[in-house]
Amino acid sequence: MFKTLSKVLVALVVIVIVSYFLQNRANTPEACTNIDGYWNAEQNSCEDKTEKMIFQSLSKPHPVSIVYPGNQRLVSLDKAEQVEQEIYLRGYYQDLVSSPEQEITEHKVIGQETTDGHDKAVYEKGSVFLNMSKLSLLADNRTGITYFAAPFVINTAGRGIFDYVGLFSYDFDSQQATHLSSELLGNRIREQAIVIKEKSVVKDNVFVQEGMIEVHFKSHGPKQAAADYPTQSNKLTLQLVSLDPKNDRHATFRPITTDKKSTQNSKNTTMHESWDADSDGINDCEQQDNCDHTIDYTQEKTNE
Repeated sequence: MFKTLSKVLVALVVIVIVSYFLQNRANTPEACTNIDGYWNAEQNSCEDKTEKMIFQSLSKPHPVSIVYPGNQRLVSLDKAEQVEQEIYLRGYYQDLVSSPEQEITEHKVIGQETTDGHDKAVYEKGSVFLNMSKLSLLADNRTGITYFAAPFVINTAGRGIFDYVGLFSYDFDSQQATHLSSELLGNRIREQAIVIKEKSVVKDNVFVQEGMIEVHFKSHGPKQAAADYPTQSNKLTLQLVSLDPKNDRHATFRPITTDKKSTQNSKNTTMHESWDADSDGINDCEQQDNCDHTIDYTQEKTNE
């Protein structure tokens, strides 16, 4: 009995010591830097970095919604998941395109009595992924409204996988993020990277100067098939407009330039001609909708 009690007391002492250590391990700017924190000189305390605060808020209590480019549909990103070493916030959408009732009504209007076999509802479905691992802060303020850019992907379930870079605001008071602007990068692109050239300047909580970012990515070259790994390097330059810490109403991207450069170093970076029976420059598998990422389309096709 006494041995058991002694073990319990020792365990409690260890817990108290560890708790004390954790609470006091970052009580200096140097210690705060060592644990990847933000040192608040006014409060003389170590706090989470803004990026971590944003992720913790959006991944659980305050999910952000992506504004679907083109039709202004809001897609709530209410799940967090890891894909190939990167963290994403994910959302799913499903919109009714047509229903049997709509078909019947439309045919009756033109004097027909049947649905011509259209007896099932038709939906437009897809998924949206926001890459939080590539989030880039665009301003340094930690009060009011700050801004960040991040790439996101819309998988349209068969019609393409479209990549964008998005501009978002984050309100420190409400802990809510708002999707403000988007720029299309392309279909099935790779190696997205956001480079901050100039941050927006805020003085005395007033926005005074616009910033600028570059978005680097790889897309398919003019002679590449969709099944190939993209090799064309691209750089999109965006002006950061009106990143006001008090009001995000007018904040947006302004495209400046788009540069493209092919990085194909050999003939083996493109599709072999044997995969293009009709010589239209498009892999036959794309027209047949049966492309397989495990097949090397740069090699000659073999008849099995």
